[in-house]
Amino acid sequence: MDDKGIPILLVGVGMLVVLVVLAALLVAQRQVLGSRSRGAFECSLQRRGIVGGERWQHGMMRFGTDRLRWFRAFSVRIGPEVVIRRGEIVEVNRRRLPARVEGGQEAYLLEFTLLDLREVHAIVDLVPGAALNSWLEAAPTGLVIGDAD
Repeated sequence: MDDKGIPILLVGVGMLVVLVVLAALLVAQRQVLGSRSRGAFECSLQRRGIVGGERWQHGMMRFGTDRLRWFRAFSVRIGPEVVIRRGEIVEVNRRRLPARVEGGQEAYLLEFTLLDLREVHAIVDLVPGAALNSWLEAAPTGLVIGDAD
């Protein structure tokens, strides 16, 4: 390699490092802005893995007028990975989970059964769990399956 090729190589490597840092900052900024928006709370969802099996993934869930949107933590994807429409929810089962560590906070395990018989499992803390319960109960008349009105 001649002497002129070395500075060009260094500039190329430097630009690559700058691009990686900018991408990391954009991902971090999206997480911060998403967590500060109204109706957002931390939530873990049970997801099917690429090679089979299921595992829990941490993320952020946001209330909407007629749907819940779940965004995986540390993802570059702009849109939500899971969308649960209020009109598709047939049943919600709640189970209280004990704290994992002494002095820790208890949580709820929520099991959403949807119209297509798909089940979505989520773990939320007690306060967001109560807010989610209020969101479900505050649905406009006729929007939820099995609504008596």
